[in-house]
Amino acid sequence: MAILGFLTHTLGGHAAAVEKALAAMPELTTYGVHKDCYVVTVAEAPSDYLEALIDRIKSLEGVLTVYVTSFTREDEEDAQAAASGALLAPHKDI
Repeated sequence: MAILGFLTHTLGGHAAAVEKALAAMPELTTYGVHKDCYVVTVAEAPSDYLEALIDRIKSLEGVLTVYVTSFTREDEEDAQAAASGALLAPHKDI
């Protein structure tokens, strides 16, 4: 599962409507509008779904672009390897 923090940059006058649309998506949590044009958002979704999710957000009316501010991913395989004493967990490409 990945956790992605990002700002959704909106056209003037669209921030409230974009925030409402983002809040309706079950994998997203919004944290308000900043400077009347950025919607602060966190996504929690599988890593292989994030690109499609960002593309879906970019296609919303009033969205200019999405700026990723943070990304972290926790993989059950990685966590199990660490728990078993492995120094390095196997790397997976995202």
